[in-house]
Amino acid sequence: MENLVLNNVWGFEIAIEMTFLAIASFSIVLAYMSFLEGRMRDALIGGVLATVLPILSLIILDLHLLKPEAAYLVFTSFQSSSWMLYGASGITLLIITSAIFTVLVKLNRRNLATHTIGIVASLIGIFVALYTGLVISYERGIPFWHSAIVPIISLTMGIVGGFSVYSIIRPLDTRITFSLGVALLALTLTYLIHIHLALHSSRALSYSAQIMIGSVAFQVGILATIVGGLLGIITLKTKTRYIPVVASALGLISILVLRHALLASGAWELPIL
Repeated sequence: MENLVLNNVWGFEIAIEMTFLAIASFSIVLAYMSFLEGRMRDALIGGVLATVLPILSLIILDLHLLKPEAAYLVFTSFQSSSWMLYGASGITLLIITSAIFTVLVKLNRRNLATHTIGIVASLIGIFVALYTGLVISYERGIPFWHSAIVPIISLTMGIVGGFSVYSIIRPLDTRITFSLGVALLALTLTYLIHIHLALHSSRALSYSAQIMIGSVAFQVGILATIVGGLLGIITLKTKTRYIPVVASALGLISILVLRHALLASGAWELPIL
């Protein structure tokens, strides 16, 4: 359509960065839950993921969107209206608290300090999952991202990311895989609602929705969420190691390609002169 231009700034690298954050965000939540159950190995794995993946995401963000001096200004300028500041602060705190939690678990400390750090890290993890949706929903100029559903989509992606990892770690734990299945079907529903609302809105929104529907990334992602969701649910009746691993792989694929589809389909409208 005339005067409509697709986003070409927030590319596949940012989709990878946000996928890392999605996995890390609920890995720490499930790590603390594993700690409560006495599963120290599982708690360690989640703690390490919640420490390492956000570091990688910051590196990608710095290389792709920012320069070192710009990253420094994000903190020092303290623009309270900028979601970049809150996101960078949240990611930094997630790295610190997850690292401390991991060390305490490794030292086999089961005291109040470990519980406190675990709870704080989990809350920060939930915020980071939401942040990846908030930062684009407040991005100016691209109406397709300006929706209250986008942060919900991001939160659901965080849940999918965490449960996908833990379904691989504990393939015979039907609670984990069933929860993954429910989260994947919820992700499907939220995406379809977002597209439905966009199709019946302004030109730029409708155009973006049509571009997304026609994209291979969206089609692969939605197929992965549906198949993975159904596989996760049937594990209540079928005891096998392989189905949870397949559902987990589909979950991780879905949050990456659907995030990319959302970013790549955002269009903004040139002013009519």
